[in-house]
Amino acid sequence: MLLSSGETLTADIIVCNADLVYAYNNLLPPSSQASSLSTRKASCSSISFYWALDRQFPELTAHNIFLADEYRESFDSIFKRQSLPDQPSFYVNVPSRVDPSAAPPGCDTIVVLCPVGHLMSTPEGRGLDIDPDNQQDWDKLVSRARTAVLKDVETRTGAQISKHIIKELVNTPATWKTAFNLDKGAILGLSHSFFNVLSFRPSTKHAKINGLYFVGASTHPGTGVPIVLAGSRITSEQVLHDCGLPVPWGQAASTKEKQAVKEGREIDKVHLRPLLSWLHVVAILMALVALGLQWVIIAKSPPRGNRIETRISESHWKNVPR
Repeated sequence: MLLSSGETLTADIIVCNADLVYAYNNLLPPSSQASSLSTRKASCSSISFYWALDRQFPELTAHNIFLADEYRESFDSIFKRQSLPDQPSFYVNVPSRVDPSAAPPGCDTIVVLCPVGHLMSTPEGRGLDIDPDNQQDWDKLVSRARTAVLKDVETRTGAQISKHIIKELVNTPATWKTAFNLDKGAILGLSHSFFNVLSFRPSTKHAKINGLYFVGASTHPGTGVPIVLAGSRITSEQVLHDCGLPVPWGQAASTKEKQAVKEGREIDKVHLRPLLSWLHVVAILMALVALGLQWVIIAKSPPRGNRIETRISESHWKNVPR
Protein backbone atom coordinates (compact mmCIF):
# COMPACT_ATOMS: atom_id res chain seq x y z
CA MET A 1 0.00 0.00 0.00
CA LEU A 2 1.56 3.29 -1.16
CA LEU A 3 0.88 6.36 0.98
CA SER A 4 0.75 9.93 -0.32
CA SER A 5 4.03 10.58 1.50
CA GLY A 6 5.73 7.95 -0.63
CA GLU A 7 5.98 5.45 2.19
CA THR A 8 5.04 1.86 1.40
CA LEU A 9 3.22 -0.35 3.87
CA THR A 10 2.80 -4.10 3.56
CA ALA A 11 0.12 -6.23 5.16
CA ASP A 12 -1.39 -9.67 4.80
CA ILE A 13 -4.93 -8.30 5.19
CA ILE A 14 -6.28 -4.90 4.15
CA VAL A 15 -9.80 -3.79 5.04
CA CYS A 16 -10.78 -0.69 3.05
CA ASN A 17 -13.46 1.53 4.60
CA ALA A 18 -13.14 4.34 2.06
CA ASP A 19 -16.06 5.09 -0.26
CA LEU A 20 -16.16 2.09 -2.58
CA VAL A 21 -16.49 4.00 -5.86
CA TYR A 22 -13.63 6.31 -4.85
CA ALA A 23 -11.48 3.37 -3.77
CA TYR A 24 -11.88 1.47 -7.03
CA ASN A 25 -11.24 4.56 -9.16
CA ASN A 26 -8.46 6.20 -7.15
CA LEU A 27 -6.78 3.66 -4.86
CA LEU A 28 -6.76 0.55 -7.06
CA PRO A 29 -5.47 -0.17 -10.57
CA PRO A 30 -7.83 0.73 -13.45
CA SER A 31 -10.45 -1.93 -14.09
CA SER A 32 -13.82 -2.54 -15.71
CA GLN A 33 -15.30 -2.81 -12.20
CA ALA A 34 -14.16 0.74 -11.43
CA SER A 35 -15.77 2.09 -14.60
CA SER A 36 -18.97 0.15 -13.91
CA LEU A 37 -19.26 1.48 -10.35
CA SER A 38 -18.98 5.06 -11.60
CA THR A 39 -22.08 4.63 -13.74
CA ARG A 40 -24.27 3.12 -11.01
CA LYS A 41 -27.07 5.11 -9.37
CA ALA A 42 -26.02 6.92 -6.22
CA SER A 43 -28.03 7.70 -3.11
CA CYS A 44 -29.02 11.20 -2.05
CA SER A 45 -26.79 13.74 -0.35
CA SER A 46 -27.53 16.29 2.35
CA ILE A 47 -27.12 19.85 3.47
CA SER A 48 -26.16 19.47 7.12
CA PHE A 49 -26.07 22.25 9.70
CA TYR A 50 -24.17 22.07 12.98
CA TRP A 51 -25.35 24.78 15.35
CA ALA A 52 -24.05 25.86 18.74
CA LEU A 53 -26.77 27.67 20.73
CA ASP A 54 -26.45 30.02 23.69
CA ARG A 55 -29.48 28.50 25.45
CA GLN A 56 -31.48 25.29 25.66
CA PHE A 57 -34.69 24.54 23.79
CA PRO A 58 -36.78 21.95 25.65
CA GLU A 59 -39.24 21.94 22.74
CA LEU A 60 -36.78 19.68 20.91
CA THR A 61 -36.03 16.13 22.02
CA ALA A 62 -32.94 14.11 21.13
CA HIS A 63 -34.43 12.99 17.81
CA ASN A 64 -36.88 15.08 15.78
CA ILE A 65 -38.23 14.38 12.28
CA PHE A 66 -40.03 17.05 10.26
CA LEU A 67 -41.83 15.72 7.18
CA ALA A 68 -42.99 17.77 4.22
CA ASP A 69 -46.70 17.90 3.42
CA GLU A 70 -46.09 17.26 -0.29
CA TYR A 71 -43.91 14.19 0.13
CA ARG A 72 -44.17 13.09 -3.53
CA GLU A 73 -42.88 16.45 -4.77
CA SER A 74 -40.20 16.31 -2.11
CA PHE A 75 -38.95 12.90 -3.24
CA ASP A 76 -39.05 13.90 -6.91
CA SER A 77 -36.98 17.00 -6.22
CA ILE A 78 -34.31 14.94 -4.47
CA PHE A 79 -34.12 11.77 -6.56
CA LYS A 80 -35.29 12.90 -10.00
CA ARG A 81 -34.14 16.53 -10.18
CA GLN A 82 -31.14 16.24 -7.79
CA SER A 83 -32.21 19.40 -6.04
CA LEU A 84 -33.69 20.78 -2.82
CA PRO A 85 -37.50 20.47 -2.37
CA ASP A 86 -39.56 23.63 -1.98
CA GLN A 87 -40.61 22.30 1.43
CA PRO A 88 -37.81 20.01 2.58
CA SER A 89 -38.14 17.16 5.04
CA PHE A 90 -35.34 17.09 7.59
CA TYR A 91 -34.02 15.46 10.75
CA VAL A 92 -32.93 17.38 13.85
CA ASN A 93 -30.66 15.77 16.43
CA VAL A 94 -29.90 17.40 19.79
CA PRO A 95 -26.89 15.43 21.09
CA SER A 96 -26.78 17.43 24.34
CA ARG A 97 -30.05 15.71 25.35
CA VAL A 98 -28.20 12.40 25.60
CA ASP A 99 -24.67 13.60 26.33
CA PRO A 100 -24.56 16.76 28.51
CA SER A 101 -20.88 17.21 27.63
CA ALA A 102 -21.90 17.97 24.03
CA ALA A 103 -22.74 21.56 25.07
CA PRO A 104 -21.82 23.95 27.90
CA PRO A 105 -24.26 24.12 30.84
CA GLY A 106 -27.50 25.85 29.85
CA CYS A 107 -26.74 25.53 26.13
CA ASP A 108 -27.64 23.17 23.29
CA THR A 109 -25.96 21.78 20.20
CA ILE A 110 -28.07 20.88 17.17
CA VAL A 111 -27.37 18.82 14.06
CA VAL A 112 -29.73 19.21 11.10
CA LEU A 113 -29.73 16.77 8.18
CA CYS A 114 -31.67 18.03 5.17
CA PRO A 115 -31.69 15.55 2.24
CA VAL A 116 -30.90 16.93 -1.21
CA GLY A 117 -29.82 15.51 -4.54
CA HIS A 118 -26.25 14.41 -5.15
CA LEU A 119 -23.73 16.14 -7.38
CA MET A 120 -24.07 15.52 -11.07
CA SER A 121 -20.84 13.95 -12.27
CA THR A 122 -19.82 15.86 -15.39
CA PRO A 123 -19.23 18.70 -14.92
CA GLU A 124 -19.28 18.59 -11.12
CA GLY A 125 -22.18 20.45 -9.62
CA ARG A 126 -24.50 20.24 -12.61
CA GLY A 127 -28.10 20.46 -11.50
CA LEU A 128 -31.13 19.08 -13.26
CA ASP A 129 -30.96 16.27 -15.79
CA ILE A 130 -33.67 17.97 -17.81
CA ASP A 131 -31.78 21.29 -17.87
CA PRO A 132 -28.02 20.82 -18.47
CA ASP A 133 -27.41 24.56 -18.17
CA ASN A 134 -28.81 24.73 -14.65
CA GLN A 135 -25.89 24.72 -12.20
CA GLN A 136 -26.34 23.79 -8.55
CA ASP A 137 -25.69 26.98 -6.60
CA TRP A 138 -24.94 25.59 -3.15
CA ASP A 139 -24.74 29.00 -1.49
CA LYS A 140 -28.32 29.72 -2.52
CA LEU A 141 -29.51 26.21 -1.70
CA VAL A 142 -27.89 26.35 1.75
CA SER A 143 -29.53 29.70 2.43
CA ARG A 144 -32.92 28.38 1.31
CA ALA A 145 -32.53 25.21 3.38
CA ARG A 146 -31.53 27.18 6.49
CA THR A 147 -34.54 29.50 6.15
CA ALA A 148 -36.93 26.57 5.61
CA VAL A 149 -35.58 24.60 8.58
CA LEU A 150 -35.71 27.51 11.02
CA LYS A 151 -39.21 28.49 9.89
CA ASP A 152 -40.55 24.93 10.06
CA VAL A 153 -39.07 24.28 13.51
CA GLU A 154 -40.58 27.50 14.84
CA THR A 155 -43.98 26.85 13.24
CA ARG A 156 -44.28 23.29 14.49
CA THR A 157 -42.61 23.50 17.90
CA GLY A 158 -42.50 27.20 18.78
CA ALA A 159 -38.71 27.09 19.20
CA GLN A 160 -37.21 30.34 17.88
CA ILE A 161 -33.60 29.28 17.57
CA SER A 162 -32.35 31.56 14.78
CA LYS A 163 -31.31 34.40 17.12
CA HIS A 164 -29.49 32.02 19.46
CA ILE A 165 -27.08 30.45 16.96
CA ILE A 166 -23.59 31.53 17.99
CA LYS A 167 -21.62 29.18 15.73
CA GLU A 168 -22.47 27.34 12.53
CA LEU A 169 -20.75 24.70 10.42
CA VAL A 170 -22.22 23.45 7.15
CA ASN A 171 -21.69 20.42 4.93
CA THR A 172 -23.00 20.26 1.35
CA PRO A 173 -22.68 17.59 -1.36
CA ALA A 174 -19.56 19.41 -2.54
CA THR A 175 -17.88 19.28 0.88
CA TRP A 176 -18.98 15.66 1.44
CA LYS A 177 -17.04 14.87 -1.73
CA THR A 178 -13.91 16.91 -1.04
CA ALA A 179 -13.60 16.18 2.69
CA PHE A 180 -14.65 12.51 2.73
CA ASN A 181 -14.10 11.41 -0.90
CA LEU A 182 -17.75 10.43 -1.26
CA ASP A 183 -18.54 9.85 -4.92
CA LYS A 184 -20.97 12.54 -6.16
CA GLY A 185 -21.22 13.67 -2.53
CA ALA A 186 -23.71 10.86 -1.90
CA ILE A 187 -23.77 10.34 1.85
CA LEU A 188 -25.29 6.82 1.67
CA GLY A 189 -23.12 5.43 -1.10
CA LEU A 190 -24.77 3.51 -3.91
CA SER A 191 -28.55 3.66 -4.01
CA HIS A 192 -30.85 0.74 -3.22
CA SER A 193 -32.19 0.58 -6.78
CA PHE A 194 -32.87 -2.85 -8.30
CA PHE A 195 -29.41 -3.43 -9.77
CA ASN A 196 -27.69 -2.21 -6.61
CA VAL A 197 -29.12 -4.70 -4.10
CA LEU A 198 -28.81 -8.40 -3.23
CA SER A 199 -26.41 -10.22 -5.55
CA PHE A 200 -25.95 -7.08 -7.68
CA ARG A 201 -24.35 -5.12 -4.82
CA PRO A 202 -20.53 -5.08 -4.82
CA SER A 203 -18.92 -7.80 -2.75
CA THR A 204 -17.11 -7.21 0.52
CA LYS A 205 -14.14 -9.13 -0.90
CA HIS A 206 -12.11 -8.14 -3.96
CA ALA A 207 -12.46 -10.66 -6.77
CA LYS A 208 -8.80 -10.61 -7.89
CA ILE A 209 -6.65 -9.03 -5.16
CA ASN A 210 -6.18 -11.56 -2.37
CA GLY A 211 -6.35 -10.16 1.14
CA LEU A 212 -8.34 -7.05 0.16
CA TYR A 213 -11.75 -6.59 1.79
CA PHE A 214 -14.31 -3.78 1.92
CA VAL A 215 -16.75 -2.38 4.43
CA GLY A 216 -19.17 0.53 4.18
CA ALA A 217 -22.42 1.70 2.66
CA SER A 218 -21.75 0.71 -0.97
CA THR A 219 -20.77 -2.90 -0.30
CA HIS A 220 -22.98 -5.90 0.41
CA PRO A 221 -25.58 -5.97 1.92
CA GLY A 222 -26.39 -2.24 1.74
CA THR A 223 -26.52 1.21 3.27
CA GLY A 224 -27.74 2.43 6.66
CA VAL A 225 -26.03 1.98 10.02
CA PRO A 226 -27.58 -1.40 11.01
CA ILE A 227 -27.02 -2.86 7.53
CA VAL A 228 -23.45 -1.54 7.35
CA LEU A 229 -22.74 -3.15 10.74
CA ALA A 230 -24.13 -6.42 9.37
CA GLY A 231 -21.82 -6.03 6.39
CA SER A 232 -18.81 -5.46 8.63
CA ARG A 233 -19.67 -8.70 10.42
CA ILE A 234 -19.69 -10.50 7.06
CA THR A 235 -16.28 -9.03 6.24
CA SER A 236 -14.89 -10.00 9.65
CA GLU A 237 -16.07 -13.58 9.19
CA GLN A 238 -14.52 -13.70 5.71
CA VAL A 239 -11.17 -12.52 7.07
CA LEU A 240 -11.23 -15.04 9.92
CA HIS A 241 -12.24 -17.86 7.58
CA ASP A 242 -9.49 -17.04 5.07
CA CYS A 243 -6.95 -16.93 7.91
CA GLY A 244 -8.15 -20.26 9.28
CA LEU A 245 -9.33 -18.74 12.56
CA PRO A 246 -12.54 -19.50 14.46
CA VAL A 247 -15.38 -16.98 14.63
CA PRO A 248 -15.65 -15.93 18.31
CA TRP A 249 -19.33 -14.97 18.02
CA GLY A 250 -20.29 -18.13 16.14
CA GLN A 251 -22.05 -21.19 17.49
CA ALA A 252 -18.92 -22.09 19.40
CA ALA A 253 -19.46 -19.15 21.79
CA SER A 254 -19.54 -20.42 25.34
CA THR A 255 -22.64 -20.45 27.50
CA LYS A 256 -20.82 -18.25 29.96
CA GLU A 257 -20.35 -15.51 27.33
CA LYS A 258 -24.02 -15.65 26.35
CA GLN A 259 -25.05 -15.42 29.98
CA ALA A 260 -22.77 -12.40 30.44
CA VAL A 261 -24.60 -10.62 27.63
CA LYS A 262 -27.99 -11.42 29.19
CA GLU A 263 -26.86 -10.02 32.52
CA GLY A 264 -25.30 -6.91 30.98
CA ARG A 265 -26.63 -3.38 30.78
CA GLU A 266 -30.35 -2.77 30.58
CA ILE A 267 -29.97 -1.27 27.11
CA ASP A 268 -28.38 -4.51 25.83
CA LYS A 269 -31.21 -6.75 27.03
CA VAL A 270 -33.93 -8.02 24.72
CA HIS A 271 -37.34 -6.92 25.96
CA LEU A 272 -40.22 -9.13 24.89
CA ARG A 273 -43.52 -7.35 24.41
CA PRO A 274 -46.80 -8.42 22.82
CA LEU A 275 -46.82 -7.92 19.08
CA LEU A 276 -50.38 -6.54 19.28
CA SER A 277 -51.83 -4.25 21.94
CA TRP A 278 -55.42 -4.59 23.18
CA LEU A 279 -56.38 -1.72 20.85
CA HIS A 280 -55.10 -3.64 17.82
CA VAL A 281 -56.97 -6.78 18.93
CA VAL A 282 -60.28 -4.88 19.32
CA ALA A 283 -59.84 -3.22 15.91
CA ILE A 284 -59.17 -6.58 14.23
CA LEU A 285 -62.20 -8.21 15.90
CA MET A 286 -64.47 -5.33 14.82
CA ALA A 287 -63.21 -5.63 11.26
CA LEU A 288 -63.88 -9.39 11.25
CA VAL A 289 -67.41 -8.88 12.61
CA ALA A 290 -68.14 -6.26 9.92
CA LEU A 291 -66.88 -8.58 7.19
CA GLY A 292 -69.00 -11.43 8.62
CA LEU A 293 -72.18 -9.33 8.63
CA GLN A 294 -71.53 -8.21 5.08
CA TRP A 295 -71.08 -11.81 3.97
CA VAL A 296 -74.39 -12.85 5.63
CA ILE A 297 -76.29 -10.01 3.93
CA ILE A 298 -74.86 -10.90 0.54
CA ALA A 299 -75.61 -14.59 1.05
CA LYS A 300 -79.29 -13.96 1.90
CA SER A 301 -79.87 -11.54 -0.96
CA PRO A 302 -81.41 -13.13 -4.13
CA PRO A 303 -79.09 -13.10 -7.16
CA ARG A 304 -79.55 -9.95 -9.18
CA GLY A 305 -79.09 -11.83 -12.45
CA ASN A 306 -82.18 -14.02 -11.84
CA ARG A 307 -84.35 -10.91 -11.45
CA ILE A 308 -83.19 -9.59 -14.80
CA GLU A 309 -83.82 -12.88 -16.51
CA THR A 310 -87.35 -13.04 -15.00
CA ARG A 311 -88.22 -9.55 -16.23
CA ILE A 312 -86.96 -10.33 -19.70
CA SER A 313 -88.93 -13.53 -19.82
CA GLU A 314 -92.18 -11.83 -18.73
CA SER A 315 -91.70 -8.99 -21.23
CA HIS A 316 -91.01 -11.44 -24.00
CA TRP A 317 -94.07 -13.50 -23.03
CA LYS A 318 -96.40 -10.48 -23.33
CA ASN A 319 -95.25 -9.81 -26.90
CA VAL A 320 -95.82 -13.35 -28.08
CA PRO A 321 -98.98 -13.62 -30.27
CA ARG A 322 -101.70 -15.82 -28.79
